[in-house]
Amino acid sequence: MDENIFRTGTPQDKWVFAGGLNLHYLDWNNEEKQPVLLLHGLQDCASRWDFFAEKMASDYRVLALDHRGHGDSPKGGHVSYTLRDYITELAEMIDSLELKNLILIGHSAGAKNAYMYASLHPERLAGLVIVDMDPDSANPGSASMFEQYKKESDIWNNLDEVIERLRAMAPNASNKTLRHHAIVLTKGGQGGSREWKRDRGVLDRYERPDAWAALETIGCPTLLIRGSQSPLLTEDIAVRMRESISNCYLEEIPNSGHWCHDENPGAFHGTVLRFLEKINKGF
Repeated sequence: MDENIFRTGTPQDKWVFAGGLNLHYLDWNNEEKQPVLLLHGLQDCASRWDFFAEKMASDYRVLALDHRGHGDSPKGGHVSYTLRDYITELAEMIDSLELKNLILIGHSAGAKNAYMYASLHPERLAGLVIVDMDPDSANPGSASMFEQYKKESDIWNNLDEVIERLRAMAPNASNKTLRHHAIVLTKGGQGGSREWKRDRGVLDRYERPDAWAALETIGCPTLLIRGSQSPLLTEDIAVRMRESISNCYLEEIPNSGHWCHDENPGAFHGTVLRFLEKINKGF
């Protein structure tokens, strides 16, 4: 089976020393433009943002990080996976690359890393986009997902099995999107098998502290996005988050769940773009 990745543009593979590790990231090559840094969720990788990044790359300098334990960044027993580690590597990457007037966009666990960073360094950001992530210490939807993750094998018989696994989580995503993600989230093995690229340790050592207090200290314009069918970020929690963050806008992406940027990419892109245009016009 052909494993071409569906990119119309080609980002550069780059590396940055941050948080004590040499981390991999993708750079969509537009250095004179305002930077946009994309953070993936648990078990995902930088390339899960490829389709969105392509749409943004002509007007922004788009970067996508492989957090530790994911994608092509370091992983293994010697790597620590605390929330502090993720925030530290993010802060040091931003400092090392001298990213200024930055737009920070995170999905799921990456969104928590993003808003925790924003609460500590509000002066570094021009804007923040939180995609479908609550600040609670416990979440029934997330707990159910974790139980499924921990029961799964790391090895799948073939690419089609990975595609169907991803379809179960994002049923409205296109076949093209699911196939692309199945390729970038796994690596090939014997007999056509596929293995997750993330370290299983990120599941075992994942931290989920209560983060409501951090939201109150976010000072930059913020867009909070939830998938209209998401079981992880419920409508009532999203409304409470909007009220906790000053200068926060809440938008729902229709016909989508937790992976709303995959399931309704046109609506997601348009929602983010309108927010960024407002930032650059000073609201």
